[in-house]
Amino acid sequence: MKESNSKITIITVSYNAVTSIEPTILSVINQTYPNIEYIVIDGGSNDGTVDIIKKYQNKISYWVSEPDKGIYDAMNKGIRMATGDWINFMNAGDTFFCDTSLNLLFIPEPDSGIDIIYGDTEFIYAFGRYVRQPAELEKLKYGMIFCHQSSFVKADLLKKRNYNTKYKICADYDFFYSCLKERKTFQYIPHTISVFDARNGLSSVNRIAREREFGIISGRSHTPQWKLEYYKFIISHQIKGIIKQSLPENLLSKIRKWNFKRITKAVNQAHEYHY
Repeated sequence: MKESNSKITIITVSYNAVTSIEPTILSVINQTYPNIEYIVIDGGSNDGTVDIIKKYQNKISYWVSEPDKGIYDAMNKGIRMATGDWINFMNAGDTFFCDTSLNLLFIPEPDSGIDIIYGDTEFIYAFGRYVRQPAELEKLKYGMIFCHQSSFVKADLLKKRNYNTKYKICADYDFFYSCLKERKTFQYIPHTISVFDARNGLSSVNRIAREREFGIISGRSHTPQWKLEYYKFIISHQIKGIIKQSLPENLLSKIRKWNFKRITKAVNQAHEYHY
């Protein structure tokens, strides 16, 4: 197995993340891969986040704490500072799956024709965790099929096309969908790359905004079929919101637990079928 020459830039974006940034930093600096550049872009935190960053600054290649115009503006700052061959975003609260995650991806060296590498993600919920595999690449035209934290992009590609900051939730999807349309080369690696904490989740407002941005980016938002699906999505969320407000918390907890078990069972069956 030959040694990789690729320099990997890991970028962490944070804002008032005092309770979540330290595990993220540790998961990066504890990687056994030998050639890592680590960049932290903080949005001017005032809750102690900067103190944690300073605690590990001798392990960080570059960091800054200053106001920004949102998460994608901060990510673009990180891209401009990056000097690696590949870029990954491991934002505050998320972690690599294990200390050898980068080794599994970059030793041996990826083929030179690959533009984007992506893999599996472990999701953490209130009642447990499970590993989710990406959907087929062709389904990227309908929405994100892999977790951003579980992807690595050629640095030259990201530097040529920064994230479009007019999108507040789905600028990463806009980037990956554009790459798909331009026939950039994606490679799926069957390894769990990152751990995503989904316990807080998106608010109903953000879920609706996300679906709308998906539709705009994919060019489907003007079609009658998409409009029908979109309004059904909104109504469904409104009904769910009313039900959540009406049911006692202990019953909601039981429903969430049942739903988690149902999802986990389906995922496990899919994995058994896949292998």
